[in-house]
Amino acid sequence: MKRPRRTAKRRATPKRRVAKKKARVAKHRTAAKRAPAKRVAAKRKPAARKPKRALKPKRAPRPKRAQRPVPPPAFPQAQGASERDRIMFRMVRARATVMAAVQGMGAATAEIPFGPGKWNTRETILHLVTRDRARLREMEAALRGVQASWNGLDHQEQAVVNQEDLVPLRSLSWEDALRLLLTTREQLMEAVESIPESPEAVWKEEHPLGWMFQRLPNHDVHHADIIKHWRVGQGG
Repeated sequence: MKRPRRTAKRRATPKRRVAKKKARVAKHRTAAKRAPAKRVAAKRKPAARKPKRALKPKRAPRPKRAQRPVPPPAFPQAQGASERDRIMFRMVRARATVMAAVQGMGAATAEIPFGPGKWNTRETILHLVTRDRARLREMEAALRGVQASWNGLDHQEQAVVNQEDLVPLRSLSWEDALRLLLTTREQLMEAVESIPESPEAVWKEEHPLGWMFQRLPNHDVHHADIIKHWRVGQGG
């Protein structure tokens, strides 16, 4: 059998091509017009309302903090006191520091030297006695403007004076040394109190009397610290 001949497709005429093109354009325009309408409709849908949160109860206002009272001065006894009375107060406080440093110390411990060639506690206490005695001897002259005999001495010269003053007291026991420390300071306090408060210039460090007593409390505290540090190193 003979196969049928294939007939070539007819090419679209220009009129048909124009008609198809117009149909495609019209189809796209229709789709473009419908799409915005769908989007607008979607936007107009009412959103689902979220449930309202329960309102938290308001906190009660915090009570205002009461202002802290201003602390009193550390040592009200010295407030408004004269220069003489302030010196006396410092002397009492410094001597209390010395007594605290030797609290509970026995006679045997008081004989142990602080180090090679150094004093022991008993000798240190007797040294404090000699410095109180030196002021008892020279305070009247200092009141008249005479400089203390140890004013201007260097360290070595002062060490010689200290050793010489200590010679007549070295044989005293530990108990006698403590007793003499208390009685000598009582005598010195009475002597200081017997001098008038005014003029206050005589109690300033620029005056020989003031120089003599302004330095005494620090001298007590210095030796009290030496004793305390030594006791800590010795295990009490």
